[in-house]
Amino acid sequence: MEVGEMSLLKTKISDFRYDEGNLSILKNIDLEIAQGELVVITGLSGCGKTTLTRILNGLIPHHYGGIFNGEVKLFDKHLMNYEKGELAKYIGNVFQNPSDQFFATIAEEEVAFVGENLGMPLEELKQKTKEAFEKMGISDLMDKKLSELSGGQKQKVAIASTLLYDTKIIFFDEPSSNLDYQGIAQFRDIVRSLRAMGKTILVAEHRLFFLNDLYDRLIYMKDGTIERVFSQGELTENDCKKYGLRAISYRSLKAQNLDAEQEKAASIVDLNINIGKQELIKNLSFDLHYGEIMAIIGKNGIGKTTLGRTLAGLIKNKGKISYGKTTKERLKQSYYMMQDVDYQIFFDTVENELIPKNKVKDSEYLKEVTSYIRAIDLWDKKMDHPQELSGGQKQRLALATAFLSERKIIILDEPTSGLDYKRMKEIGAMIRKYAAKRPVIIITHDLELLFEVCNTVLMIDDKTYKKIPVKENEAEISDFLFASIG
Repeated sequence: MEVGEMSLLKTKISDFRYDEGNLSILKNIDLEIAQGELVVITGLSGCGKTTLTRILNGLIPHHYGGIFNGEVKLFDKHLMNYEKGELAKYIGNVFQNPSDQFFATIAEEEVAFVGENLGMPLEELKQKTKEAFEKMGISDLMDKKLSELSGGQKQKVAIASTLLYDTKIIFFDEPSSNLDYQGIAQFRDIVRSLRAMGKTILVAEHRLFFLNDLYDRLIYMKDGTIERVFSQGELTENDCKKYGLRAISYRSLKAQNLDAEQEKAASIVDLNINIGKQELIKNLSFDLHYGEIMAIIGKNGIGKTTLGRTLAGLIKNKGKISYGKTTKERLKQSYYMMQDVDYQIFFDTVENELIPKNKVKDSEYLKEVTSYIRAIDLWDKKMDHPQELSGGQKQRLALATAFLSERKIIILDEPTSGLDYKRMKEIGAMIRKYAAKRPVIIITHDLELLFEVCNTVLMIDDKTYKKIPVKENEAEISDFLFASIG
């Protein structure tokens, strides 16, 4: 702790568990955060970082229960001694999906919400709201509907809402998970601006490349405790490999899936897609081959998800798609896995999620289901309700469902969003293993996943398209994604 002369936040946690009798989630935590410090908390999924941030920002015990042995102090005052609303004056939170924390429909109303709720005088509230938008450089968004904003814009509004009061510390939960590389570049600029304001910043994050030259300390957690603390410049690529962390630099990544193209499986010719009056895709043509894993990349809003949904038969189009002239035909021939897999979970157990009614008595299919459940490491949870699974477990279940569907085309929309390196590798291995019999399309911002599993990539940029092999084109692909970051 070297940044700032005073300790802003102190915690000592001997033990924390969500329910009596359950295993400890956190243990033996001793941590101080200095004023003005930028701290990154990372580690494999389930290491305890989310729970630790919930304790540090007061969400535990004010919003989440549990059995807590320890103490947390903000300005040497126990968090328990603050009123729930009072903490909002000192602590700001920006969640992984900012939409989850919004209460209003208009950006200005959302930023003003906290002050209005805490009884700030009207004139002061108007002035503070205006200043918050100005500080974030988004005054033009004040009258905009939140539903119409991009992921990066929503994030800025969420941050602005923390500036209504003289917030001392801001927590970010996986801020990069829903951002393209342009959005990540903007987030880096935001972090610099917040630091210039003297804010203390804590970021729980798996992807480290965009934070590597910004943080003061990186805290690596394992099994509910702090395993190691890295100072600025101390973390190396070898450390990332040793601890199973995401890369701190993408420039050295190389294509890992070098499988040669097989027989052609599908062709897309002169595809045109309009959403209302907006033309998103124009005259796009490409082929897909058995065993091919093709990434679709480009900035947010360029049409990647729209293209994926069209290929899956969820959106009408003009042009030729060989495996289905109509949306109805394509729906039968393709499987589309959404970003939010909760929308594709329907049954009461993991096992039932994978076994359709027409396969209940199919012994060969049941054997295959068993192998899949073991492959996705959910055998011990096969009778659990899918909604009780972690985010990564749900994604693995959704992937298994996709490949068991026996559809001719599999389309995956951001299958590794918010996942640590270990889970990304596991999902990558699953995709490579089960993609041999059909083409797989992956819409992704995850460059590590792209180089791990994809053998081709379709780059989309303002209605220009380029499909190339990943092998020997790593630099061009990286430059395409990182053009906005520099």
